[in-house]
Amino acid sequence: MSGEKAVAATNTQTLNCGCEVQTSRDFLGRVVGTIVRRAEECSRDGHVTGGVVLMPGRENARSE
Repeated sequence: MSGEKAVAATNTQTLNCGCEVQTSRDFLGRVVGTIVRRAEECSRDGHVTGGVVLMPGRENARSE
C-alpha cells in the first residue's frame, strides 16, 4: 500500500452532485461524509477531497 487509506465499499455513498464520500458518525451522532473523490461536474466550493460535509436527509440527523 502506498500510504493511501482503504475505503470500505459499504461506507461509501455518492451525493447528488456526484461526489463520493466515506460516511461515519461525528461526536454528536450525526452522519458526516469525508469526500474521497470530487466529481468534475460538482460546483460546490466546499466539496474538496478530504473535506467533511454533513450528510443530507432526516435519517442522517439522529444518533444510532
